[in-house]
Amino acid sequence: MSLSWKTPLLLALALLFVFSFAQDEGEAAPVVADPLFNVVDLEEGTKEGHHYEAEINRLMSIIIDSLYSNRDVFLRELVANSADALDKIRFQSLSDPSALEANSELKIEIRADAENNILYIRDTGIGMTKSDMINNLGSVAKSGTREFLQKASQADTQLIGQFGVGFYSAFLVADKVTVTSKNNDDEQYIWESVIDDSASYSVTKDPRGNTLGRGTLITLHLKEDATEYALAGKPQELIKRYNEFIQFPIYVWTAHEEEVPMPEVEEAPEAEVDEGDIASDEVDEDEEAAAAEPLPPIMMEVWDWEQVETAEPIWRRPKDEITEEQYNDFFKNVLRDYADPLAKTHFKTEGDIEFTSLLYIPSNPPGDMLRFEYNTNLKLYVKRVFITDDFEDLMPSYLNFLKGIIDSDDLPLNVNRETLQESKILQKIKKRVVRKTLKLFADLMRDEPETYSSFYDKYATNLKLGCVQDRANMARLSKLLMFYSSDDTEKRITFDEYVENMKEGQEDIYYLGGESIAQLKNSPLIQRIVAKGYTVLLLPEPIDEYALGALGQYDAKYKFVDVAKDGLNLDEDDEASQKELDETYKPLTEWIVSQLSERISKATVSMRLTTAPLAIVASASGYSANMERVIKAQALHDDRYYPKTPQKHVLEVNPRHPIVQRLLRLIEENEENSETSDIINVLYDVALLNSGYNLADPTLLSDRITRMSAIALSVDPDAEIEAEEFPEPPTPIVEEEEIGEEVVVEATVGGDADEL
Repeated sequence: MSLSWKTPLLLALALLFVFSFAQDEGEAAPVVADPLFNVVDLEEGTKEGHHYEAEINRLMSIIIDSLYSNRDVFLRELVANSADALDKIRFQSLSDPSALEANSELKIEIRADAENNILYIRDTGIGMTKSDMINNLGSVAKSGTREFLQKASQADTQLIGQFGVGFYSAFLVADKVTVTSKNNDDEQYIWESVIDDSASYSVTKDPRGNTLGRGTLITLHLKEDATEYALAGKPQELIKRYNEFIQFPIYVWTAHEEEVPMPEVEEAPEAEVDEGDIASDEVDEDEEAAAAEPLPPIMMEVWDWEQVETAEPIWRRPKDEITEEQYNDFFKNVLRDYADPLAKTHFKTEGDIEFTSLLYIPSNPPGDMLRFEYNTNLKLYVKRVFITDDFEDLMPSYLNFLKGIIDSDDLPLNVNRETLQESKILQKIKKRVVRKTLKLFADLMRDEPETYSSFYDKYATNLKLGCVQDRANMARLSKLLMFYSSDDTEKRITFDEYVENMKEGQEDIYYLGGESIAQLKNSPLIQRIVAKGYTVLLLPEPIDEYALGALGQYDAKYKFVDVAKDGLNLDEDDEASQKELDETYKPLTEWIVSQLSERISKATVSMRLTTAPLAIVASASGYSANMERVIKAQALHDDRYYPKTPQKHVLEVNPRHPIVQRLLRLIEENEENSETSDIINVLYDVALLNSGYNLADPTLLSDRITRMSAIALSVDPDAEIEAEEFPEPPTPIVEEEEIGEEVVVEATVGGDADEL
């Protein structure tokens, strides 16, 4: 009998089965059927309207009007936010296991709907309450956004995405953004903002009730020029590029082909035939062979959740297996920076405590890193589980510019802020991390001087602040400091280099603080010191004198000496000659004290001047001119902690200057007069300015200079100044006009008063 009838029958059955299988499996195309991933149409009357803060409104305008060339960063930012939300709920569950009751699986799901041009991003993280939505999505929640706004402009749109503006980067690709979120402490709410109305947004209670269980769903209605982000394969590509080290599973709604199993067909029993019919019903051998061949497999497209492969945390991998490019990618994509780091250190500590750390020095310091409330950029993990990134005691404040990871194997997982603050293990970790960080700085100084110079340009203030704050590491920090000097105002030198070039017998390191290098280099206070071959460090930064004051000594033997203070003795010869000169100029110095008793504590012969006649220095225990300026300029300056009356200074006279010598003769010959008094007051004020102090009353100096100029020109300084005559103002003319019984008086200007 012929079997040719089996082939079309099998094909028909297979096609029927495929159709049935497709219906059973759900979707054969990326059509969104899950109610979780459906767009909710909200009635206008149910929406609660809000307005963005001014900063967000401006940020939205910049993003909307931009032609940003790399819009891919939006997914990096949104996935990173989802990972943060998952970190928070996991951390919360350590102390409250019930926090995960609604959904114990921590994951991120991304689903693209190409037909409707929509992209969905969902997480099962901590979610947001209604107030969280208003505070987090409608206002500036981080300093990075403010920094971005300070630097961004319409002409510089490349800055978008570089400062971690996070959620708002969604508007780079979407003209409408909807955020549905459910927090354990509140009902499910929907936040919505449309690009056509970028100044406002709405928050509405979800009419569907709790569909998420817990977490957040972001719905992006993509712009016409951003449809590529709804295509299959694009989300995976971006995740592998930007979110490689996310520690939570990321699932993408993906299509793949599956072979449809063929149904089994029972063969019909062969009918009995007569022997006479055999010859007429012989089977065609070709048809029999064709029917015996297996049918080709039938493939169908099936859509399902597919996990995107992510890498093991980079800090847990051996250093020799990690490329420089991978280190840099981790820094930019996970730690959220936009430029390659300046340097890094990756180390593992074993022994009484075990932890791994990966620390980076950003190429560009945070703009507000020296603010009191600025926290560290370090993330603390315990056994690869994120614990916190908001812990101010993890590193000293002067190192808060560092970014990176600290992963401990010794801390308990169920730690809280109070436990961390009291943890001896954490204190040991902090101590070793600080030491490793300072070693990184020292290695840069030794092996990569150009890189260290760039680092010092940006972070010198932090190192100097460390000298004030961190007494345990003061000696290490002092070896990292560099300053300009009187020998070279173009290249900085270290203390070791200063000591190496000291004069024989010199035991002190000399320095002078002021407002600028140019002012310090020309200061009369260092003239004779430099002439005798000594080097003076020039300190133009406000924190410089604080740092050297905190250090006191370098290497426990070289004392720091401020050349702007009284008591400077360069060598024994100076001490011997000063005693003799003090006696010679005693009449002059005593007379000067009598003239300036309200302004100076004493007058003495100077051993530091060459060309200037006088100089003003602080007493040994007083504030230098630079410190006076710094203290008065402080934003939190409080007069209660500053002397009620101006501190008296020490006046030094140059015994080699002709003016000083002439004044001495006038005093010895009793020829002093009012002009002599004016001269010493003017010389004092000029010396005050040259020494870096401010004048209490500048008009006194100008009056004295005017008086002395008059005498020099043979003009009587007390002569009356010729008065200028001004014409008298015109007298108004009053006109009276009788109207009935009333008299109207009109006034006009001009005319003769007699005409009234």
